[in-house]
Amino acid sequence: MYILVHHSVTDPNGFWASAQQGLANMPAHLQLHHTLSAKDGSRATCLWEADSVDAVRDFLEPLLGANANNEYREAENRDGIAVPAAMQGSIST
Repeated sequence: MYILVHHSVTDPNGFWASAQQGLANMPAHLQLHHTLSAKDGSRATCLWEADSVDAVRDFLEPLLGANANNEYREAENRDGIAVPAAMQGSIST
């Protein structure tokens, strides 16, 4: 499954240093596909692939939690632009 994580960074220096350390020690059951950050490092959105939202949360919170408020949610897809499956057929054009 794909998981989006939105980071509201409270300590950019600590957050990005911890993130780099985490990448070097990432468990094999997690895959980070994309990281999109604000120029000043105060916000970021990351796209992960894992078995569950909890698997990503369990890795990131001890690593980054002191330096950011993190919001986790399952994503519909990782590529392109798509209408969520629950909304398909209910949107009129």
